[in-house]
Parts: sequence; structure tokens; C-alpha cells
Amino acid sequence: MQPLLAALAAVLVLALLAGLHYAFWTWRLRAPPIEDGIVHAPTRDGWVLALGRRRPRGVPRAPPVLLVHGIAMNRQTFEFGLVRWALADHLARAGFDCFSLDHRGHGASRRGPGASRRWNLDDYVREDIPAALDAIRRETGAERVLYVGHSQGGIMGLAACALYPDRIAAIAALGAPAHYDVQDRLKKLVALRFTWVGRFTRLAARMLAPFAGYWHPAVFDLAIQLRNVEPRVFRRLLANGLENLQPGVLSQFAAFIREDSFRSMDGKLDYRASLERCRQPALFLAAEKDGLAPPSVVQAAFRRWGGPKEYAIVGQGFGHADLLLGRSAPETVYPLVERFLLAHSREVAGASAPRAATDPK
Repeated sequence: MQPLLAALAAVLVLALLAGLHYAFWTWRLRAPPIEDGIVHAPTRDGWVLALGRRRPRGVPRAPPVLLVHGIAMNRQTFEFGLVRWALADHLARAGFDCFSLDHRGHGASRRGPGASRRWNLDDYVREDIPAALDAIRRETGAERVLYVGHSQGGIMGLAACALYPDRIAAIAALGAPAHYDVQDRLKKLVALRFTWVGRFTRLAARMLAPFAGYWHPAVFDLAIQLRNVEPRVFRRLLANGLENLQPGVLSQFAAFIREDSFRSMDGKLDYRASLERCRQPALFLAAEKDGLAPPSVVQAAFRRWGGPKEYAIVGQGFGHADLLLGRSAPETVYPLVERFLLAHSREVAGASAPRAATDPK
């Protein structure tokens, strides 16, 4: 009996220490998103999505910008708590009204009564993106947006361009994989849908965050080149920007990889084939060392695109997530996106630049 009590006490002490560790480092590494407010976007199936708004700091331009995050991430990939690595802030200073989306189950989005706890990529493109577009129209009066998507957010945007051609004026797709014929290592990621690991990604990331940056596991190269990201930025990403991997989303990606396809889960809609019918201007941006969307994959989608298009590859050791958070991303990547959006926008007649706000550093 005595050994059992001792073991139980040890377990309780370890659980208490783990809880204190989680609470302290979540607080210590907290980096609130840089934004002017939250816009709520109700979906038809009961979710209430969150859009972080960053109003223009320069002479206002139109249309507004919708920014959409990648898999297992949230809007903080665009509204990072360090102003240097906040793409939304960078674009706001160029005059754009920016709205960064939290998909269902991510960030500040919340499930309404009766809404499903399970979803896949089709729900993002059929429910979440239309809800975000409607909310932006309600806030600004704009019928169309300029779309910026990273990774999964990029391919959802490419599909949305075909489904809602009158709502998206142009798209910048950053590290967006619409082909899956060369990414063998992705199979390890989607295999997580059969384990408990994916459901605790956010917890594990926050527990490991204070130790991050001191070693360089090769497995991380699939999603981020740690040598190209400042340790403080990586730690804050783990503590603030990561979300749980959703089984339905991983199952759909598993089908993409198995078939080298990009389609709806029921097989009725071929998203990849629809790229050829799109007519919006598009920027396809690839990273030299991206393990999830290698340059050849991004270029394959670029070749399929039916509208005016540009392709660019970022070298200097850039990987997947560091397209947004790399050491020199503000000088290397952000200007490419800004230049593209400026080319497909206009100044708002009669508007003047609002007074600059004081931003966190």
C-alpha cells in the first residue's frame, strides 16, 4: 500500500509541476496579436469565426485584404506579437485594410450550439471563407477582397477563386501545395490522424516552447528552417500560433497524397482542375527549402493557373513557415506580397492617411 501511495503522490507532484510549467510559460511567452479589433463572422453551420482587423496606416487602398493561415496555425502567423514579423501590420502601413482569419477550431473562433466538432478542408472553403467574405463586406462595403493565403490557406484561396470568382480580385499564394507527387515525408504528418498526438499539438507546443531554439531536429525541416528563424520568434510561435491537427483535415490531405489529387472529400469537385478556369491575377511564391510545398510543386500550380500570374522563389535558406517568420522575411517576402497587392488595388478617392497608432515592438 505504501509504494502505491508514494507512486500516486509522485504522479500528482509531476502533474502539478507540469501545470505550473504550462501556465508560467504560456504567460511568459504570450505575444498578443497586433490588431485594432475583432470582427465576428457567423457561418451557416453554426460556427462564429474571428477576423483580426488591422486598419490602414497609410493612404487607404481598396479592396481590403483577407489573410488566411495554414494547417494547425491561427491568425497570429499574420498578426504576430512582434511587429517586425506581422505581415498584416506591414500591409496596413501600405494602406490596406487587413482582416486575418481564424478558421473554425482555431484561435478566437468559437463553436456555436449544435455546430459540428468535425470538419475538413471542404468546410473551410464552402463555409468559412464565404462567411469571412460576408463579414468583410459588412464592415467595409467591399464586394471583393485581395486574398493572401499561406500553405493550406493558399490552396483554399485557389479553390475559392474558382467557386467565388466575383468575390476575390487577386490572390497571393505563399507555399501553397496543390500537387502531392514529391512530398513523401508528408505521409508521416497525415499519419497522425490515427494517433492522439494531433489532438494535443497545441499543448505539446506550449510545453516545449521555452526549450525551443536550442536544438535543430531534422524532422522540423519539413515545416520550418530553424536556422532561418530567430529563437525568440520560434518560441513565441509555439506558444501562440499553433493549433491542434484536425482528423478530418488530415484525412483529406491523406487522400491528396495517396492519389496526388486536390479535390473535395466526396470526389465531386476537382479543385485542381478548376485552377485552369480562374481568371484572377495570382502570385505564386515558393521557398527554396520548403518540405511541404517544394518549388516544383508551387510551380506546377502556377502553370495550371488560367489568369494573369507571377511566380517567384525565395532563396537564402527559406523554408515553409519562415516565408512569414524568417529572419529576413520582412525585407525579402513582405515586399513581394505588397508590390503584388499594390498592383491590383487603388487609392480610395478623397481618403487621407489616418493618424498612426502606437504599436507594440
